[in-house]
Amino acid sequence: MSTAMAVAVALPGAGFAETLADTLVKAYQTSPTLQAARAALRATDERLPQAESAKKIQSQLSASANAFAVSDDDYVQIPDYYNAALEASLLVYDHGQTAAAIESARMSIAAARADLLDVEQQVLYAAVSSYMDVRQAVEFLQIARNDVQVLEEQRRAINNRFDVGEVTRTDVSLTEAQLQSSRAQLADAEGNLQTARQAYLAAVGTLPGDLEPPPPTPDLTKTVRDAVAIGLRSNPQIISAQFAERGAIADFDRALAAKGPTVSVSGSYGYQGYNRYQGYDRMIGQVGVSGSLPLTTGGNLDSVVRQAQQVVDQRKSQLQAAGRNVTQNVNAAWIQLDVAKATILANQRQLDASRIAYEGVVEEARLGARSTLDVLNSNQDRLQAEAEVVRSHRNEYVAAYAVLQAMGLLTAEHLKLGVQDYDPNVYFNQVRNGPRGGYDTSAVDRVRARWQQ
Repeated sequence: MSTAMAVAVALPGAGFAETLADTLVKAYQTSPTLQAARAALRATDERLPQAESAKKIQSQLSASANAFAVSDDDYVQIPDYYNAALEASLLVYDHGQTAAAIESARMSIAAARADLLDVEQQVLYAAVSSYMDVRQAVEFLQIARNDVQVLEEQRRAINNRFDVGEVTRTDVSLTEAQLQSSRAQLADAEGNLQTARQAYLAAVGTLPGDLEPPPPTPDLTKTVRDAVAIGLRSNPQIISAQFAERGAIADFDRALAAKGPTVSVSGSYGYQGYNRYQGYDRMIGQVGVSGSLPLTTGGNLDSVVRQAQQVVDQRKSQLQAAGRNVTQNVNAAWIQLDVAKATILANQRQLDASRIAYEGVVEEARLGARSTLDVLNSNQDRLQAEAEVVRSHRNEYVAAYAVLQAMGLLTAEHLKLGVQDYDPNVYFNQVRNGPRGGYDTSAVDRVRARWQQ
């Protein structure tokens, strides 16, 4: 009954049992961090049509009107003329600059997709951690409430025994002091639960209801070496660093190609009109070929090439650092998992022994063989053992998901959450050919209006 009351008080308004899968689905569907990462990926997708636009026809309409005054001894003449034309140009050759820019854009998109998976893993891991933290806080609160109830009963018993002269005032004071300490711990446990609930709200988007016990820990590899091998292949940080390195090489090629020649074809067709003093109106068309080759740029192009080369070295080192970080994270999470598994067994044995010891000390105290202080100390040992069992179970579960995250497998697809996965190809296919329009100004207008209030 006391346990049921504790849950009812701790979770007001809870009308259903929420599973870990429910929590992960909500986090995946509502996380603003994940939404921001998806928007960042869509913005990066636009780099491809921007790069490819350089090899497509560029056209524009132009118009001009001019007037000027000419005077001599007899009169003032004000000639004027008008132009309107359709102009177009096409880049024929640029020494590989456009091809390198397209390759760089593709690598940036691939790296951004890996970054999105990394954010997805962070969001899901935060949801798992907050889920287990709330459950741990609830169990700690139950332990604290039960302890207060036990000590209140002990205080009543001690007072009764004091009234008949079986114990001293010291025994009464010791019990009272321990009761007040337990009440302080209860208040602390209530505060910790509220803190855990708020962390759950930040990670998932809603306050937790009645949380069901989690399912078994996810399946992992048999050895840490296998886990490291998978992490070095599948971790999004590794994948992002690999594509970033390839993108830097493409940027270097582009900087080097800028020192070569460029050739383009241009043409125009339009109307040219004059006033009656200058001549007759006419239609004019022209076609031309132009080329250029930079000779001296004050050292600018050479500096850009050297800068791109240093970026390649930077990306190479970052890839090596990512490999080290993944190896460290997998090993660290695996060690934490092993430690948690070992402590669960030891803590459970400690709890069983402390419960037997507490019951024995209480019985011996009734017979006068133990003091009140012995009873209180034994009770604290029992409570500490209960808390350690709860903590070790939480640590084991979170560590298992930390291993999964370090391996790069903590995704909605791998966990089979039954939710519609975000498909980055949908937006990519819409914009890859650079269609006209496709933007919605209403969202920008709403944000602008909010900030103008």
